[in-house]
Amino acid sequence: MKRFLLYALMLLSTSMASAQGIPFIKNYTADDYLANRRNFDVKNGSDGTVYVANFEGLMYYDKAEWRILHNPGITRITVVFQASNGTMYVGGYNYLGKVIHKDNGELALQQVGVPHQFRGEVLEIYEKAGDLLFIVNDGNLYKVKGNQIVFERLVDKSLSANGLSDVVNPAAIDNHKESLVLRDVSQEIELENGQKVQVRVGEGIAVTDASGRQLYQLNEDNGLCNNNVVWIDHDKHGTLWGVTDNGVFAVALPSVYSHFTPHEGLTGEVRAIDVFKGTKYVGTSTGLFRQVGRRMEKVPGINHACWCLASTDNALYAGTASGTFRISVGGSVSQLTTTGATSIMLHDGLLYIGEQNGLFTMAEDGSNRHLVSKVVLTQNLKTDANGVVWAQNLYGEVWCCKDIQSGFRPYTIGVIEDQALTLVPLGDSISVVNIQATTPFPYPQFSYIDKSGVTWLTDNEGKNLYRWKGGSRLDDMQELLYPFSDNPVRALYSDEDEVWIGTDEGVTVIMTNQSDPLLTQKPQMLFRSVTLGDSVLWGGYGVMPEELPKLASNLRNLTFTYSLNYVPVVGKTLYRYRLNDDAWSQWDDETEVEYLNLAYGSYTIYVQARLANGQLSEIASLDFSIAYPFYMRWYMGILYLLLVGLLVMLFFRYRLHRLNLEKQKLERIVQERTADLRNAQHELIRQEKMATVGKLTQGLIDRILNPLNYINNFSKLSEGLVKDVEANVEDEKDHIDKENYDDTMDVLSMLRGNLQKVSEHGQNTTRTLKAMEEMLKDRSGGIVPMDLVTVLRQDEEMLRTYYAADIKDNGIRIVFDIAAPSLRINGNADQLSKTLMSLLGNSVYAVVRKAQKTHYTPEVALRASAAGNKVTIAIRDNGIGIEDTIIDKIFDPFFTTKTTSEAAGVGLYLSREIVQNHGGDIQVASVKNEYSEFTITLPALKA
Repeated sequence: MKRFLLYALMLLSTSMASAQGIPFIKNYTADDYLANRRNFDVKNGSDGTVYVANFEGLMYYDKAEWRILHNPGITRITVVFQASNGTMYVGGYNYLGKVIHKDNGELALQQVGVPHQFRGEVLEIYEKAGDLLFIVNDGNLYKVKGNQIVFERLVDKSLSANGLSDVVNPAAIDNHKESLVLRDVSQEIELENGQKVQVRVGEGIAVTDASGRQLYQLNEDNGLCNNNVVWIDHDKHGTLWGVTDNGVFAVALPSVYSHFTPHEGLTGEVRAIDVFKGTKYVGTSTGLFRQVGRRMEKVPGINHACWCLASTDNALYAGTASGTFRISVGGSVSQLTTTGATSIMLHDGLLYIGEQNGLFTMAEDGSNRHLVSKVVLTQNLKTDANGVVWAQNLYGEVWCCKDIQSGFRPYTIGVIEDQALTLVPLGDSISVVNIQATTPFPYPQFSYIDKSGVTWLTDNEGKNLYRWKGGSRLDDMQELLYPFSDNPVRALYSDEDEVWIGTDEGVTVIMTNQSDPLLTQKPQMLFRSVTLGDSVLWGGYGVMPEELPKLASNLRNLTFTYSLNYVPVVGKTLYRYRLNDDAWSQWDDETEVEYLNLAYGSYTIYVQARLANGQLSEIASLDFSIAYPFYMRWYMGILYLLLVGLLVMLFFRYRLHRLNLEKQKLERIVQERTADLRNAQHELIRQEKMATVGKLTQGLIDRILNPLNYINNFSKLSEGLVKDVEANVEDEKDHIDKENYDDTMDVLSMLRGNLQKVSEHGQNTTRTLKAMEEMLKDRSGGIVPMDLVTVLRQDEEMLRTYYAADIKDNGIRIVFDIAAPSLRINGNADQLSKTLMSLLGNSVYAVVRKAQKTHYTPEVALRASAAGNKVTIAIRDNGIGIEDTIIDKIFDPFFTTKTTSEAAGVGLYLSREIVQNHGGDIQVASVKNEYSEFTITLPALKA
């Protein structure tokens, strides 16, 4: 079967020598394969892998990615050779090895022989009479026996003078008549179709037909990566691989596809293709070109964009941006018009030319030019079997003309306003297609009819070229056209066995009477690697497992690479994948998929390729599984059930215990509520009594203050009267008995003293009553959101002002440390200010008292801070302190250590009341004769 296919391929490919252009070439640079740019040898493995001897090691390309293997010395590999048993051998500097497969499918290099068994560069490896031999540049020949190296003999010591890229001729080792180093043609291989490919030293490669006639030379001028080709090898699947001093290349050989690009002299975007007297002409955005052998040459004199071509038996007409030109049989060029022409057609002996200002006719020699229609920028001119002339302009408007005398009329049948139309030739008729049309075919951006009556069509973007005839689509050439389905078609020419397709990148030529390996081969879909981080589960070589080893539960990030074993140079090969029963991914050219954090369980990954000819490959699949963690395994399920049962039992026992506690709690609550009810009753009675006492006290204060004011006032007046009596007595001193005078003065002095005591105790009693009145005031109102920092700054200023004399006389150090820029609380600013000033005043009093007894540095400090939901204010002094025996009493009403004339003893009581009314608390700490510190905590205002 293989022989039959090979024979058929050779028969079908014998005329590939007539391919018009240059074969498709793909270059791989050092940036692509990530190694040194210099290469020495190439070999295609039987599995489709391309092996390349590189300056850094052995590169291999599995159509998914380039990889590299290093020898132990990490030195260059200069030779790669596949023995008849399929083993791939490599040679380099002081090294001979072979490629082996590890158990996991990874490739590796295994050294043959022992290290340093020979010294020098391996120049060539070959087989002869069943023996594997290799020659080193020290001139010695060696033989491989199993895994041993045996010295054979000395061949030529002068080999050390040759370069690494020089090719040794093994046949000359035993036949001294031939050159040992090949100088001009270093290699020649024959393809299945009889074509031969030669490596010409420093000049690229040459391809000849079976008779030895050169078809073309591939070098840097027409797209080859480098002229210094070292070695080539054919993969038997339509691709010639080669290595150079500056990269790797692949050429589609043999192939029915060729092309003309800027490398072959064709520049600009192609807009028209025609044949005149057997010569192909191509109009592009840079001018008009004609084919000369394997190249395109520019037609002199036509240097502007050439939009259209039309040929007759006598001439070729070119419509360009600078006018209409005529190319005669002899090749001479003459300009017929100077106005830009966008379309040309020959009909009834007249040239119809669409120009910017309208549609004109003229004779073939350019005479008798007439304006026949004001249709501007005509791009499409057609005629049908009835002689009707059709014209379509740039804006998608269509006109038709049956009689040139009656002129052109707009086409209106079924026309929808503002919808573009296009003309499509179908056999002998012209079809006007609306842009919204879907039947019989969608609106085509490009259409062309060949000599056989087949219409060539694209989609509305100019892509996906197909053929149409007799009311149905023709699929006989679809596989040939498919590789270029993504390229917008701008021009087309089909004649006999050739199809010329013009695009923005150049011209593609298809020899339609040939078979191409691209269409006949059935490449295999393969998994190239499966990796888990840096670990390789499957390296892609050997027998691919149906299932990977089971993965541990913590190994859930997998990367799969895949590709076909043979991928053509022409067209695109696309891939898709899916996991289990998920939907297929979109088609793309990626050859890798990564799965992260896969769930535990079993999986099958599927991959498939869409070949360059549009056909689908077989689906490759690979099974793998991720173990469940121990806590999710079946025996853990039993344990979980037991644990659940235990928890349920414990829960019920706990609930019974809680119910018992709840019962006890309810009984206790009933008892407490009963007691609380009694206490509440007592408290209500007490509060009622207190309220009554408060009202009574308030009334008594008012009743006492009025007569007390009289007592105080009359005592002051009486003191003045006593003073007046003393003055009168003093004036009558001389008229009064001395004993009576002395007694009178003593009585008046005693009376003045008594009145002073009455006044002093009256004022003290008034102060006490005022304090009682202050205690009875309601302080529950006026609490609003405020910033305590403002109050603290005001109190600091008041303290420094009010006690300025004491501060100065005693050298008191005042410290206000406010840790936050804002202390937000709900409070009454006046009440809090009075409280703080009262405490600060007590501190000043304490340090002054101590300063009067001893020499030291008095200090009064206030520190404010916020923590969590609390604001803390600490007022500390280093004054006389508070005795331990009275510290528990200082907040009691009317308790004071000062004299009755100095204080009423309600300041600290009122301070505590104000702080507690704000939901806060006040605490005191003191050591006698060392310090006193009052700490106020207030609830902070929530943001």
